[in-house]
Amino acid sequence: MNKALIIAAAAVPVYAVLDIYRFVFWRSRSRLSTLLLDKKGHAEDYYVRRDSAADRLREKMHVRYTISSDRGETLQGFYYPAGKKPGKKLVFIVHGYHSEHAETAGMFYDLYHSRGFDIFTCDNTASGESDGKLFGYNVFESADCLKWLNFLRSQFGEDIKVVLHGFSLGGATVLKMSDRCPDCVKFIVSDSGFIDAREILRSQLGPLYGLMAGLNRIVAGYDLAETDVRENIKNSPLPFLIVHGKDDKTVPFSMAPRIFELCPNDKDFLFTDGAKHIETMHIAPEAYARKLDRFIKEYLQ
Repeated sequence: MNKALIIAAAAVPVYAVLDIYRFVFWRSRSRLSTLLLDKKGHAEDYYVRRDSAADRLREKMHVRYTISSDRGETLQGFYYPAGKKPGKKLVFIVHGYHSEHAETAGMFYDLYHSRGFDIFTCDNTASGESDGKLFGYNVFESADCLKWLNFLRSQFGEDIKVVLHGFSLGGATVLKMSDRCPDCVKFIVSDSGFIDAREILRSQLGPLYGLMAGLNRIVAGYDLAETDVRENIKNSPLPFLIVHGKDDKTVPFSMAPRIFELCPNDKDFLFTDGAKHIETMHIAPEAYARKLDRFIKEYLQ
C-alpha cells in the first residue's frame, strides 16, 4: 500500500467522527450525514399544519429586535403585538433543536393573541436568522434567553408579566433558566423538554458518546454535564406546566414524570396519548388550552 492510500485510509475514520460531531452539535450538516441520519419524526399532516402556521406568522405585523450574546453573536428576536399598543401580558416562546421561531410560535399565535398576549419569540444561536454555528443544548440558549428577558423589561417596562413557553431544546432551556428568572416571569411551560442532554446523546451515540462529549468540550467550550436541569428546577420559585407526548421517542416520555416530580411549587401536567415529539398542540389543542387557561387565570389576572 502506498503512502497516499495509507493517509487516505487513516483519514476516513477521522472524517466520519468529525461529520457525526457536526451533525449533532453544528448548525450545518453534510449532505451525507443528513441523508443517512436525519429521519422524519412526524406524519405529513403535522408538517403541513406547522409550516402553514409558520408562513402565516411571518406575514403578521411584527417588530424585529437584536441583541448580542456573551459569545459575540447577533441574535434576532420577533415581537408580535396583540393590539395597536404594546400590552403588559407577553408570552416568550422558545423553539427547539434545528428549528426556528416561526415553526414553533406559529401554532400558538391564535391561542395567545385571543387571550390578549403579545408574543415574543427569537431565533436561538445557530438557528434561523441568528448568528452562531454551535448548539448549546440549553447552556448557550438559557444565557441568551435571560438576556432577552432583560431586554424585554427595558423595552416594555418592569411591570410586564411574562409566560416562558419552551419546546424540546427550548423546553429544556426554560427549565435551565427557571431558578434565575426576573420577577416578571409568572410561570413556565416546558413542552417535550429534557432533563439532561447526556441521557439523550448517550442513547443516540452509543459508544461514540465519550468521544463526542470530549470533542465538544474542546470545540464548544462547555461540558454536557452543564445541561442537567435538576438543580435549576428544585431551586425555582415558579409554577410549572409540564407537557409531553406519550409516544415521544426523540425526548423519551419517561423524562416527563421525573421533571414533574422535581417541581417544588404549584405544578400541573399534560401527558398526551398518541402524541409524538412536540405534537400535543397538534393532537390535543383543546386540552392544551384548558391547562394554559388555568395558569393564566391563576397567575396573570
